[in-house]
Amino acid sequence: MEIIIDPKQPLDFQTSAGIGNFDGIHLGHKKIIDAVKQRSRENSMRSCVITFDPHPQKVLGRKEVSLIFPLSRRFEMLESTGIDAVVCLNFTHELSEVSAENFVKDILLDRLKIKNIVVGPGFSFGHKRQGNVDLLRSMGETHGFNTVVAEAARVSDRVVSSSAIRSLVRDGEISEANRFFGYDYYIEGVVVEGERRGRKLGFPTVNLDTEWEILPKPGVYATYVKLSDGFHESITNIGVRPTFEESKLTVETHIFDFNEDLYGKKFRVNFVERLRDEKRFESVDKLVEQINHDIAAVREILRDCPKDERIWK
Repeated sequence: MEIIIDPKQPLDFQTSAGIGNFDGIHLGHKKIIDAVKQRSRENSMRSCVITFDPHPQKVLGRKEVSLIFPLSRRFEMLESTGIDAVVCLNFTHELSEVSAENFVKDILLDRLKIKNIVVGPGFSFGHKRQGNVDLLRSMGETHGFNTVVAEAARVSDRVVSSSAIRSLVRDGEISEANRFFGYDYYIEGVVVEGERRGRKLGFPTVNLDTEWEILPKPGVYATYVKLSDGFHESITNIGVRPTFEESKLTVETHIFDFNEDLYGKKFRVNFVERLRDEKRFESVDKLVEQINHDIAAVREILRDCPKDERIWK
């Protein structure tokens, strides 16, 4: 997949393209991507995704937004979908002032050579978001491009969207978030050295340093990891370890039946279900008793979990 960052010169190929932020690559995004790929095959042209960095809301400041996945990870995920190219436009205040009509003519047509454009329902763009699907279709008749509106993805009669997923993850509703994603939510980072308290208790943990902007609600989760020798079940705690009177938020994963050194390595934790809130225990013995209970619960949850089908490939 070719990654094109904020091109100033016209592309030398025509495209069928989808437009959006594509944060999270969820079921709704997949419908857009599938439609883009179908149009590209039918018209013998390259498939393309057009996205923005930074997120428009970060620039416009209408409301605070945290990304589900960092940009580099989104590129990797888009590549795995089979898209031929990603164009990442630098979203600035100047770009936000461009009218919807000029965005279509100057950027989509003249610069990006779009012949087929795929958007989600309710798509809006341009200065003050004055452009919409009706404008795209009207301009398409004049300028010779086609507009396709991908069907909305729904789960339990709720429209799948990145904003809905952000709320689900923050609220710890991981099982529901996974249904919106179409795969198990995950976070990545580098394994760093911790206080080794887990090891002293008999439960060595992997401590994750991550650049993810959104983390699940503090608590205990059923998780799994994929290492060089295959899948390993695990339990993950996100929180401040109140029993030890600490305040720094940490992500700690105890991998079952595993005791190798992972320090300094890139690591991904896949989340399946939330068990409980983090809480303070009267004694270390009570904490150990609860951990053993949690591990038994996680083993039961993951016993029949088809991890190879649920993980993002």
